[in-house]
Amino acid sequence: MVEMALFGLLVGFLVGLTGVGGGSLMSPFLLSVGVPAPTAIGTDLAYATITKLFGSAQHRRQRSVNLQVVAYLALGSVPAGLLGVYTVDRLERIYSARSVDGILGTAIAAVVILAGLSLIARHFIPEKPGRRGKIGGWDGQSPMSLRRKALTTALGAIGGYLVGLTSIGSGTMIAVILLLVYPLSSVEVVGTDVAHATILSFTVGLAHALSGNVSFEITGILLLGGIPGVLIGSRLARAVPGRPLRLLLAAMLIFVGVRMILSG
Repeated sequence: MVEMALFGLLVGFLVGLTGVGGGSLMSPFLLSVGVPAPTAIGTDLAYATITKLFGSAQHRRQRSVNLQVVAYLALGSVPAGLLGVYTVDRLERIYSARSVDGILGTAIAAVVILAGLSLIARHFIPEKPGRRGKIGGWDGQSPMSLRRKALTTALGAIGGYLVGLTSIGSGTMIAVILLLVYPLSSVEVVGTDVAHATILSFTVGLAHALSGNVSFEITGILLLGGIPGVLIGSRLARAVPGRPLRLLLAAMLIFVGVRMILSG
């Protein structure tokens, strides 16, 4: 119990400090302490929903959330995330518990590595305090074109399916997409990413809960440390440089993912 609360504190602290890393660390940890893979995925999403809700509310107050981008990302990510939950449910019905743990463990490891590589890519994308001007004919405020709406929805669907299947990707990889494709300032990227991740985690987490894949006891223990961790990390975020920490986190994720594949 103490171990889980302390890990919840660590993950919450990293999320508050860097804006990423929650699901990428939590699912492997839960697997390492013997939690079945479907329960690890659902419990991670329940934990993520609560912690990200605090950050989302703060960014909304700061007006650093682009609601257009959130809406069209969610239009793709929510149904695709539910499809990911359905995939997990079908795997549980077809295969033995041991086989399901092996399949989902490998999927989680692969997405953890992808998340680490995404963080490294993010390090080389320049962060600017203001808007970048028009990109693809869109200034970030006027209504999106049909083509951009379709692109945003498709990108959301890819991220959403990965989240439904593994609980990972709602923050790290979507943030990189936002930095590359949209004319948003760095603070808007974080705010928009967190707001979308909150909607996605809640919807997909609820679906996992209805499928019996959430341990509310473990979620409560993790939140005992996670909520204070997010608050502490958020307070220190302005004083601590985020980029070196994200690179360190990226190296950690790649190491964890590779180790999970080799040990599987």
